[in-house]
Amino acid sequence: ASNLLKDEEAVFLPEEFTDRGKWMDGWETRRHNKNYDWTIIQLGYAGSIFGLDVDTSHFTGNHAPVVSIEGANASEADVASGKAQFEEILPKVNMNPGSHHYFVYEAPTKVYTHLRVNNYPDGGIARLRVYGQVVPQNVVVNADGLVDLAFVGNGGRAVACSNQHFCSPSNLVLPGRGKTMGDGWETRRSRTPNHSDWAILKLGIPGYVEKVEFDTKHFCGNFPPLVTLHGTVSSEDIPADDAQWTEIISGVPLTADAQHYFDATGAKDVAFTHVKFTMYPDGGIKRIRVNGRPATA
Repeated sequence: ASNLLKDEEAVFLPEEFTDRGKWMDGWETRRHNKNYDWTIIQLGYAGSIFGLDVDTSHFTGNHAPVVSIEGANASEADVASGKAQFEEILPKVNMNPGSHHYFVYEAPTKVYTHLRVNNYPDGGIARLRVYGQVVPQNVVVNADGLVDLAFVGNGGRAVACSNQHFCSPSNLVLPGRGKTMGDGWETRRSRTPNHSDWAILKLGIPGYVEKVEFDTKHFCGNFPPLVTLHGTVSSEDIPADDAQWTEIISGVPLTADAQHYFDATGAKDVAFTHVKFTMYPDGGIKRIRVNGRPATA
């Protein structure tokens, strides 16, 4: 069932078999179930759900014919012991073979930590994608006592950018340092003099920025030679066009495939809600860490 969560799209290998039969890139249960099969998934982070994609790619004569999904907000211990209370968030719905099935909610759901996927009566599902907004249950604190205010696990997210030709700025706030150049943010090459590209991150926790990390891992010939970081205060998801941006990090050079650490040089007394990262003229970067003190601390 862990195959449901793989980052990459499902593949089909015609010649691949195991001692249990045909190898399939997904979750497939055995035939002739008298009831139904289910699996429980712990979400990477607790959050409210905006939409789902139940993907049966490559399951053509063996797909799950009907699926429903339930959600719970519970501790791992309660889930393991069977005490968690699951409630339906997707009623039984028919599945087609080899297809993506998209479901979009009119309003975000309640906050859930776990999902139970029910497979009636049996069959295969390639992937499950759960789209939503992280709602932190606990603040993730760094070893030095500071908090990455922009980290996805603390509710941070990318809300706007000038260009995302190769990959999305949403990757900038993910955990770890990634696997390839494809899980950072990279813009197309510019041919215009004095060009710059930018991305705006909404901090999960408004706060005072003290230290910043810019990581160019895997970006060797396409890293930005110069970058800046500014902050603003806004009640909107995306700050207004006339928002006033205050410098946090002045123009600093970056190098290939490296972590770069900088102390904030300005506005340490302002509790920012958003930061704007700008690359001159363009390029790619893997992660941005905006470390500081939460305004509520």
